Amino acid sequence: MTRAQHIVYNLLEAGPDDVDPQHYIDAVYKDATSDDVNAMTAMTANEFYHRTEKNSDGSPARARRNGRTKTWKRQPGAFRIPVKHGMYDYFYIDNRNAGEWSVKPRP
Repeated sequence: MTRAQHIVYNLLEAGPDDVDPQHYIDAVYKDATSDDVNAMTAMTANEFYHRTEKNSDGSPARARRNGRTKTWKRQPGAFRIPVKHGMYDYFYIDNRNAGEWSVKPRP
């Protein structure tokens, strides 16, 4: 069951006193606005900043989106973002290395 289906199921099946709809709205909004690279931000962000690697001027290393995010029906939380770094480096940001990247640069 996907996350959206789970939320709708909980809201419809539980009584009005059991579930706070604002709790679910806050959880979904938090995922969409977080700095982490996750399934929600993978669909919309165009630039990604490395958390530890720096450029020669001290700014965080940046990678740009180079295509459409690949997702799978059988694995709803899995994603693969093609990115480009510099002039010649191409690679993917996916579930395995998403913790190393952020959507917003860190100071």
